[in-house]
Amino acid sequence: MRKNEYKSLEEFTSQYVGEWWPTREHWLGLDFSYHGTEYRLHTWSMYNKENTVLPDGRVAMFGIYKKIEGSSDVHPDYELLGEYADMHDLLESRVIERTPFAEVIMDDDTVLLGQD
Repeated sequence: MRKNEYKSLEEFTSQYVGEWWPTREHWLGLDFSYHGTEYRLHTWSMYNKENTVLPDGRVAMFGIYKKIEGSSDVHPDYELLGEYADMHDLLESRVIERTPFAEVIMDDDTVLLGQD
């Protein structure tokens, strides 16, 4: 049985474009669970005032974080797994179980926990 609410990769990519505009279904953050572990996709920097400049000189637009076990559900703590300058790099990322993020986000068992 499919748990994931995304029906296509395009549905996901159209929601994370670098702006927050809920009436257009544009979001900055996504909390999700994959194989029983909670993660967060965040647009721009989640903890720092300035966005990260990657080694190739591009600015990081996306970060993938893993929720730290035992942290509060009200104010959870996260460990940064990787940062990416664009959607292509994000989708190719393998920081979650060495699986391309495109496969993780579309996996039948991925559960979307919340968007903001």
